[in-house]
Amino acid sequence: MSRSRSEPGARPLVADGPAGPVPTVVLTPEDAPRPWPLVLFGHGAHLSKDDEVMGLIARAFTRVPAAVALIDCPGHGARRPAGQSDEEFDATVRRHMADPATHAQLVGEWKAVADAVRRAVPGVGGSSAYVGFSMGSIFGLSIAASLEVRAAVFALGGLVAEDRPGAGEINRMIRDGAARLGGCDVLMLNMTVDESFPIAGAIEVLTTIPGPRRMGVWVGGHNDIPPEAVSMAVRHLRHAFSQ
Repeated sequence: MSRSRSEPGARPLVADGPAGPVPTVVLTPEDAPRPWPLVLFGHGAHLSKDDEVMGLIARAFTRVPAAVALIDCPGHGARRPAGQSDEEFDATVRRHMADPATHAQLVGEWKAVADAVRRAVPGVGGSSAYVGFSMGSIFGLSIAASLEVRAAVFALGGLVAEDRPGAGEINRMIRDGAARLGGCDVLMLNMTVDESFPIAGAIEVLTTIPGPRRMGVWVGGHNDIPPEAVSMAVRHLRHAFSQ
């Protein structure tokens, strides 16, 4: 289900990325002093920048206060090929998650998006953070160090279950990226029995991160993450940006 972008404080734009246009929407705070930091928000697999749930969660981060940029990740949303079947779409999503070239492409795309937002949206300052959910955490753990963000939130992320397609390559990139996060204040949000991201793998990632890091854990599976996790993430970024 898609939500309308006619809501106050939502601005569509298209950034010029290294592999072509990057469809983006920017959410901005209401009645908050400027300049605002910028949150780069990575959505979950098979979703998009226009997914209702992702949009509601992203809107919460304007309370930091911050501007929030959401993109359609490669193969998703407006970047999904016309006429592609659901089976083909799923294969494309899994291929992108395990492809180092996609991870490298996203570094350039997020940098282009950040530059485009700062040019187009008055009030957006230089500080930035990354927030990723599920697939967004896979990409984020791999590349956030290259984005030079001040803080990051990885929700429903960590090492992927070993029985998942491409797990070996995905986990290699996650481990390598996590080891480079020394200058970033990290919060991980995880579930005890996540079928996609086992808690032991999430803890391994947490201990690999050399900089400041903490974790919130709740009982339940991948789809059970509670609203209080988002509130914790908002507080985390508010604190990081106040330093």
